[in-house]
Amino acid sequence: MSVEDILYRIGESVDSGIRELMDFINPSPSEEPPSFRYLSRLVKKRFTAHEYLSLKLQLAFLSYLILNLILLFIKASPLWLVGVAVVYFLYLRYTLVRNREFFVEYEPYRFFYYAISLISLAVFLGYLVIRKIATSIYYYYAYLLVAFAIVMAFRWYFKQRYGRDYTYGIVEEIKGDAVRVFVHDDIAANVKPGHYWVDAVEDLEVGRVVKLIVEDRKLKGAVPVRIIEVYLTDQSSQSSTEPKEETE
Repeated sequence: MSVEDILYRIGESVDSGIRELMDFINPSPSEEPPSFRYLSRLVKKRFTAHEYLSLKLQLAFLSYLILNLILLFIKASPLWLVGVAVVYFLYLRYTLVRNREFFVEYEPYRFFYYAISLISLAVFLGYLVIRKIATSIYYYYAYLLVAFAIVMAFRWYFKQRYGRDYTYGIVEEIKGDAVRVFVHDDIAANVKPGHYWVDAVEDLEVGRVVKLIVEDRKLKGAVPVRIIEVYLTDQSSQSSTEPKEETE
């Protein structure tokens, strides 16, 4: 291989790397569904793109929390917390913006993860300040109470703004007076993805989208309990549950 070929390949690699970096910093929505090669190997259940994206956001946020806790434990410089936050928020923005077309309902996820991540960063940085000025253990107790109050206030505001007592599902099986529906991960209704059995109603067919009332259960999230509306349009199994206009 000649020197010119080597330099040409180096130039191509640098150019490709710069384009990927700029796309990461300033992403645009993609029309192609994302690939989940590694997540699909870790998760045995068959999920849709929406569920994988939700899981990806949860894992990213959990990793961010753990890394910050480690930095606090080893008493690292605050600049490390800021640096980790910058990388995390860039990744969070890239994941949300790049894949916005593949969320069943995009806005609640965008608001929730931006807000809870900013609150977490403020709490971690606030802890560093408390650690410097605290003269007794009661400073830490008071700070924990303040942090808890902020989180609970955010939870209340999120439920007021986006929360609802219903979700949507797709009919997958009908057995007598019972029907099994698949429900997407729904952060607005606090419902976990999966299959749920509920009482059957009229006009049900496999593949149809239904609207379900959910019942909130402490520490377990909400659970679909009853069908209140049937949309008279068939959908493929575990496809988008966005309802059509024609209802019964």
